Amino acid sequence: LVWQPSGEHYEARLEGHVAGLRVLTQISQGGFDHAGIAPLRFTDQLFRQVKAANFQRDKGKLTYSGSSAEVALIPGAQDRLSWMIQLAAVVNAEPKYAQAGGKVAMFVTGVRADADVWVFGFVGVETVHTGGGGIRTFKFSREPRRPYDTLVEVWLDPTRHYLPVRAKLTTAPSGDAFELLLRDVP
Repeated sequence: LVWQPSGEHYEARLEGHVAGLRVLTQISQGGFDHAGIAPLRFTDQLFRQVKAANFQRDKGKLTYSGSSAEVALIPGAQDRLSWMIQLAAVVNAEPKYAQAGGKVAMFVTGVRADADVWVFGFVGVETVHTGGGGIRTFKFSREPRRPYDTLVEVWLDPTRHYLPVRAKLTTAPSGDAFELLLRDVP
């Protein structure tokens, strides 16, 4: 995951490789508004197939490539990549969320009109071991709400403005997981 803010705009990019081949590319592009990160376009490429979610802020709606579906655009809405940076920003601004009973809710969409409110609950303090050693983190979790939903776990580093050092997404009931772990900070 590469986060590149530049003035009033940003780009977040996630690439996944298996055996030297790129199999996944997600890109979130947008700007910032009163609610924080304000995505304009999110693309999800699995192998060669690319799909997109478009945040039409001037029209107050989300639209999707390859689909006629439209969803009302809620203030503070995020995509399936920008939520990690938005969660970090919210907890950095209000560290009270990183304690017992702390919850952060945000509207999150993918590219298949799968928009829903994600509620991240504070789980506790855990040490995450990376190539650079152990990092004391604050763990948050988003529990699945229905069959085939995703369990999302994220570990935020308070010494790096609560940016994630680990994230794990597990799909129920198969248990298939996708995991990110901090490699380095340039």
